[in-house]
Amino acid sequence: MSEKSQKQLNLNSFVRFLMFNMAFALLTVLPGCMSSYAQHLDAVKRDFYDVGDVSRAKTNLEKRQKLASKKEQDPLTLNAASLDISSGDLVGAKKKLIEVRNHFDELENDLGRKTSENLLKYWIDDNVVSYEGEDYEKVLIRAYLTIADLLDSSADARAYACQIATLQDEIVRKGEIDDPRHKGAKTNPKIAYPRVPLGPYLEGLICEETFTDSQEAARNYQKVAEWRPQFTQAKDDLIRAQTGVHSRPGFGRLYVFAFVGRGPHKEQINAEVTQFALLLADQIFSATNQYSVPPTLAPVPIPALVVEEPIVGSVAVDVDGKNVAATETITDVNEMAIRQYEATKDLLVARAVVRRVFKKGTIYAAKEAGQANSWINLAADVGGVVWEATETADTRCWGLLPAKIQVASVELPVGEHRLTFYPCGHRGDRVGETISKTVKIDANRNTYTLVVYPDRNPIADVVSSSDHQ
Repeated sequence: MSEKSQKQLNLNSFVRFLMFNMAFALLTVLPGCMSSYAQHLDAVKRDFYDVGDVSRAKTNLEKRQKLASKKEQDPLTLNAASLDISSGDLVGAKKKLIEVRNHFDELENDLGRKTSENLLKYWIDDNVVSYEGEDYEKVLIRAYLTIADLLDSSADARAYACQIATLQDEIVRKGEIDDPRHKGAKTNPKIAYPRVPLGPYLEGLICEETFTDSQEAARNYQKVAEWRPQFTQAKDDLIRAQTGVHSRPGFGRLYVFAFVGRGPHKEQINAEVTQFALLLADQIFSATNQYSVPPTLAPVPIPALVVEEPIVGSVAVDVDGKNVAATETITDVNEMAIRQYEATKDLLVARAVVRRVFKKGTIYAAKEAGQANSWINLAADVGGVVWEATETADTRCWGLLPAKIQVASVELPVGEHRLTFYPCGHRGDRVGETISKTVKIDANRNTYTLVVYPDRNPIADVVSSSDHQ
């Protein structure tokens, strides 16, 4: 056999070996990525939202956790924490939230993992990367921890509340990236994130109850009034804190937290490639090789954020048969998610573009190495189609968040009171079923309750700090 023939045989053997390994990888690795996280969570959401059966939702979620990959466990655990706090298992909820919070922090600081996974995600898709949580989810982990701790009458609520604002500042500070439109310049899309007033609000009510730091309470309420001027209760809270009077003698304060509506979730869409996304993609791609991204590309699969306006506008609060208050939105979770998605969408598209370029480049290289061998060209074409067809967007998320977190505050006489809650529409008219709870008010102390109204009907029972004293 001539030297030229031997080289051609070796080359063809190498290409066959390359194509075999590509096919093997597609058959063994990608099926796990093809399973849609969003679809598998549908049964849990149906049980929770539509049926209102928390126990059944927990059972379905536990089944999902047993079958899910390691990289899906954190968002599933967050959903489990939502079920726990809704049903009054505050200890279980806090344990899960702390576990995920700590793991997210570890993932963020693990540079070696990021390097290896970032390479792999361009060969497969974003589902192979460890889920680090969306920015708004990281903030809400701290918010949930604070509320759960207040309901559990524990001592860590203020520390958790302080983390909310601190984390927001850190997220924005780390959001600066190179601006692909202007060489040497920087841009920070995360500056567009809205400030979340829930953190300072929770800090304020905790400070106010201690009677030792009323000025700090006032400073926090001032932030709430500035960050969310439509939250009218902040004016009364600020005046009360400035005067240093938590409540009159023989009275205490009731705080009602309401989780209203169905929160944001993700679904896969095919997105058009914007000019800015293409510039970002070119920046990412050229960082690893000497080539540029092609100027035009077909739509690419990315996760789309899905939100819906809740039917419930507020939750009315009756005390001993008399209407005394209605909840107001202190944190709009949908708005948080939307603003983040809009700020980072171009980067999502850019990563999808780079991934497609990597895959197409690999196929072209295999075909070129085959030197017009029809078998190799056919295998490369088929492999390329399958490779791109099996790519799915990363729809992992904390899918059992509310659309809005609301709160109401009222001063009540010391003793036991029968509370009744019912949902109201956006015009203030009653639109759903009531739920009741007897709570105890202590002198000059705070009592906390939580109700969950994803739609017209409440989920589980009222959770109260009266039951955890």
